[in-house]
Amino acid sequence: MQKIERYILLLIAFAPMCLKAQQSRIEVIKQKYRPLYHFSPAKGWIGDPDGLVFNNGLYHLFWWGHATSPDLVHWQEQPRPMKGDDGRFSYFSGSVAVDNSNTSGFGKKSMVAVFTRHFPGDTLPETQVLSISNDSGKTFHYYQNNPVLDIKKIFFRDPQVFFYQPDKRWKMVVTRPDIQQICIYESPDLKNWSYCSSFSGLGAKNSFWECPDLFQLPVEGRNTKKWVMIIGRGPNKVQYFVGDFDGRQFIPAARTVDYLKNGKGIDGIVFDDFETGVEKRWKYDGAAFRVSKKLDVSDYLGNGFAGSAVKSSSTGKMISQTFTIKHSAINFLLAGGNHQQSICISLVIGKKVYRTATGDNTKVLKWNGWDVRELIGKRARLEIIDSNPDTSNAYIAVDHIIFSNKLMNHQLEHAQWLDYGPDYYATRTWRNYDAGKNMGDSVFSLGWMGNWQYAGKVPTTWGKGFESLPRLLTLRQTNSGYQIIQQPVPQLAQLRGPERRATVNVTGSQKLDSFKPTKNSYEIAAVFTPSVKANFGMSLLTGEGRKLLLSYDPVTSILTLDRTNCTDFVADTAFTRLFAGKITAPVALKNGKLHLHIFVDRASVEVFANEGEMILSAATFPSEEQLGILLFSNGGPTNVSLKAWELKTIWEQ
Repeated sequence: MQKIERYILLLIAFAPMCLKAQQSRIEVIKQKYRPLYHFSPAKGWIGDPDGLVFNNGLYHLFWWGHATSPDLVHWQEQPRPMKGDDGRFSYFSGSVAVDNSNTSGFGKKSMVAVFTRHFPGDTLPETQVLSISNDSGKTFHYYQNNPVLDIKKIFFRDPQVFFYQPDKRWKMVVTRPDIQQICIYESPDLKNWSYCSSFSGLGAKNSFWECPDLFQLPVEGRNTKKWVMIIGRGPNKVQYFVGDFDGRQFIPAARTVDYLKNGKGIDGIVFDDFETGVEKRWKYDGAAFRVSKKLDVSDYLGNGFAGSAVKSSSTGKMISQTFTIKHSAINFLLAGGNHQQSICISLVIGKKVYRTATGDNTKVLKWNGWDVRELIGKRARLEIIDSNPDTSNAYIAVDHIIFSNKLMNHQLEHAQWLDYGPDYYATRTWRNYDAGKNMGDSVFSLGWMGNWQYAGKVPTTWGKGFESLPRLLTLRQTNSGYQIIQQPVPQLAQLRGPERRATVNVTGSQKLDSFKPTKNSYEIAAVFTPSVKANFGMSLLTGEGRKLLLSYDPVTSILTLDRTNCTDFVADTAFTRLFAGKITAPVALKNGKLHLHIFVDRASVEVFANEGEMILSAATFPSEEQLGILLFSNGGPTNVSLKAWELKTIWEQ
């Protein structure tokens, strides 16, 4: 047969598949807000990533739907796999174990889904149950002898199971979310579980703890690994802890404990931590701060804080010693009633109040702070005030006042956060059941790009929710202990179109003429070198009177993502109140430069700062005409060197 004839026959044979792929691509592109290179299901709900395993050369993603990928980039959605239940319960989050040694007796290389069985109404205990697959995850059949773990608690969920080689037993981390506790169990066969230990009492100790994971990470520059526990703190954050695991107990590292419990290693100078000798450093006016030392608040550091009583009509204030302002920021942990001037902490110079802050009507201390750059050199004092005689939510708690050149006004608890953005939750890591064949020592993670405050209100008609970009994780030693460094997986580079480069000195605002994307599916790697005190950044998704503003202030080391006016979705007031706003995160310049690696994908942006030291992930929902990109620098010029690529859709394959 002639070569041309064989080619024609091949075209005829593959034409239906090519046509199907093209139709699929067109269908996705037509769906407004549908991500082009983040995974999303064709329809229905997607939330927590479950059952992340690498097996037989494929990466599996479950959400009790199912998708597979050869490279963590291109995904093929599979039929929904769960079979055999009686329909009375919901499949809550969990994991998948590949039983290569047939410890369970379900069959060699069986895939065993371990997940939470949840009944409607939160009236019956949540239990851990199994479903078994003997066809590489295509179908899972409900185990007849479920549940395999039942502690008779209403809230008991999200098991992550893995095989621990040193003692050849399966381990499970599972959460009691309402009491912020992670329990560790072990089993020889995935069916019979015994209690080992629990972990609690560090980091953000409020709201539900969900979706735990426990795994090893390599330490950069050292031939060693440490164990990491990650925990979702509802409704939209993930915190982590670094330490050791002996097969039964997770023990956080001493520096991790010291940082999280006592604040050691925070950037700046501690003005007061309210541990001892407070009466010698502060004057008291009135009785409000003398009534009770048993204020019911959480997430303060050490053993002490300044607080007024919750149920008391007493009023008064605490007045600090006078000090000279030498730093650009004053940070503090703050909780209490939102009563503006009557219950607050204030910065006073002479007889004038220059700054004030009040609580958010919770009993959880969170970082707040003031930019005081223009007050440097002034003599000042702090006043902690409770002048409200009301006994309803009328109190204040303050801890760890820090003078620093890094502003910490992000209003989050003192914790190690995996992502500072508003839409990143329920992170899990892939388990390598093809050890040594592909992943090696690499650890890849995935999170849900959602937020339980408004997840049900997002303006998508094709489905609800999508996953983050897969990330490559490592550990780095810092002054405050070990820090997780996250990078987008390098496999994403295969989606790049032609590279565009630019090096410009920016003063004021100017369009990025060298890169004009035709759709909001692109990647930018930029290095900003500012002059002293120049505030700089980028306006993304610009058009139709809207934009997503990404700005950096080198004086206070703050990166800000402003999405107050980025979406074309005409939302109800509740959605707008929760969605619109500014998100800030502290990140210092590196050798006078800020490195930003930015991924824009129709309805989202993920920003990796300084090669993965800090991440901001956010949903955006712009119109398809918001394609403009602007550079700006105010207060002086900024040199910008960047590379940019349009990214192909993963649905082309």
